[in-house]
Amino acid sequence: MKLLIWGISGTMGKNIEALGREDAYWTEIQGVDSKTDVNTLDENMDVIIDFSHPSSLGKLLTFALKTGTPLVMATTGFSEEQQEDIDRASIKIPVLQASNTSMGMNLLFSLVKQSARALGKDMDIEIVESHHRRKKDAPSGSAKSLVESVEEGLQEKRKIVYGRQGESPRETGEIGVHAIRGGDIKGVHHVHFIDELEQITLSHEAMDRKVFARGALKAGKFLVNQSPGLYGMEDVLNQTQTEG
Repeated sequence: MKLLIWGISGTMGKNIEALGREDAYWTEIQGVDSKTDVNTLDENMDVIIDFSHPSSLGKLLTFALKTGTPLVMATTGFSEEQQEDIDRASIKIPVLQASNTSMGMNLLFSLVKQSARALGKDMDIEIVESHHRRKKDAPSGSAKSLVESVEEGLQEKRKIVYGRQGESPRETGEIGVHAIRGGDIKGVHHVHFIDELEQITLSHEAMDRKVFARGALKAGKFLVNQSPGLYGMEDVLNQTQTEG
């Protein structure tokens, strides 16, 4: 299969290329960076994996729609208008959108949903995420996905509080979200379910960024066989569990 990496000069793009070249499944790998003339690209690629920047979305979707190429999107931080563009594109081509491509992290999303369903209504819920000092967005896309997992488990929307300062006693039912930035932390996420008698903490730590590259390549392999639609890493995880 022929793979196009959108954002190949970035840290994640380089990791995906390196792992991809170790896998005979990928017979050809090409890349796009900020200097690439999109008009010169091979239009017969089998799948695109995007680890770039929201500002690249226009060119990315134009190319993917023009060529009918399945698209794995691991970039986060899109505006509501951009998300609508992605949703429309998924009507015509397969699109897999993920805030985190680690298989373990996506298992955490599922576990958090189950825990919220069983425990959440009676517990205070706090989410803490940690990343390297260079990360531009806060909270992380994965932290936002964890909030969504909690709310899906609870089957209700909750008030979200981003950090606390001054007099800020906790209100019943709110979800606290906190971001730590420092060093070269690859990605650590904790979800705390707390009441006055006990605390349950679910967590995931990425030890190496290759874990995201590995998951993105799994997502690419999954997507090449799909019909148009909007998919997530949970679909990849479910397929892996079925095959296992």
